[in-house]
Amino acid sequence: MRSLKSILFIAGFLASSLVFANDKVEAGRQLFEQNCAVCHGGTGGMNMSKRLAPPMMGVRMHYIKKYPDKESFVGAIVSWVEKPEKDKSLIKMAVRKFGLMPLIPVTQDDVENIAEYIFEGKLDRPEGFDEHVKKMHGGKGHKHGGEGHDHSDGKKGDCGGMKH
Repeated sequence: MRSLKSILFIAGFLASSLVFANDKVEAGRQLFEQNCAVCHGGTGGMNMSKRLAPPMMGVRMHYIKKYPDKESFVGAIVSWVEKPEKDKSLIKMAVRKFGLMPLIPVTQDDVENIAEYIFEGKLDRPEGFDEHVKKMHGGKGHKHGGEGHDHSDGKKGDCGGMKH
């Protein structure tokens, strides 16, 4: 009986952790919509003359190449948002085209939630994105799998369904 209680306790703890993780991603999605989507959303497609900043799906693609696990990815996004610097940019062309991202008045916790959403959530796929990746990056989105792939932390993620 005692081991059954232990198993139920552990199962309850794991379930609540999963709900908490999903809540963080959902909170990140909402914060992204409020603070980031106006510049990094899908509107404008891949026509850079109609954009204020690179689409977030492209940002994710570049960051996941360098930071394939969630912890380092989130840390890199937080570091960038807290202090955008030309030398830290992973997308030099975007800095040349759009300039440095302005400081955004959000808390570190909010940026962490936004970064978790960017890593795990379903981002808008701008019109023309697949063609851009094929033309500019040889069709290579990022090093780990496409839709529904396993992240290095064992969790499923869709990476926006990027084609590889």
